[in-house]
Amino acid sequence: MKKEVEKFKAAEEQLITAIDLFFNNKSEISVHTLARAAHEIFDKLCEHKNLQRSVVYEGMRGINDEKRKLVFNKINEAKNFFKHADKDPEAKITWNPELSTYYIWDATSLYCRLNNERIPYEILIFSVWFRVQNHHLWDVPSELDALFPGAKSELANIEKSAFYNSFLDKCRNGDFTVLTSL
Repeated sequence: MKKEVEKFKAAEEQLITAIDLFFNNKSEISVHTLARAAHEIFDKLCEHKNLQRSVVYEGMRGINDEKRKLVFNKINEAKNFFKHADKDPEAKITWNPELSTYYIWDATSLYCRLNNERIPYEILIFSVWFRVQNHHLWDVPSELDALFPGAKSELANIEKSAFYNSFLDKCRNGDFTVLTSL
């Protein structure tokens, strides 16, 4: 049976699956491929709606024309390697799976720009986890600090799959208030 799906919903499903695989320490290549696919769709949807684009896109705007293609190719090296085998079927790649974390984070930000409805629990939990793990990246206190004083110190040391699965269970059981602005 054929199904109709919108690009936003396809990317949402890709992102949620990438997040679930990420937190459960499964298939780093699948995490990266799904995160990048969702990221690309959300970024283009933001462009079409005249919303702020991705961190990657905004950062690329400041690179001079001569170097932009080189940087673009490097940024997309792993993504393209995992998708194509037409030019180099015997090739190997050395890559950093940690990059996927930042693409998931950027994709969650793009998702929130595009969506005015309830945020899926998986996306919310990733946003909280990323903010806790990377609190040093922000100059201003987050909503997380205001809502949950001391959360950073309490949550920072929990293993990521335990963090995710515990919060996801609470959300699904109605024990967790959905926060849409983290």
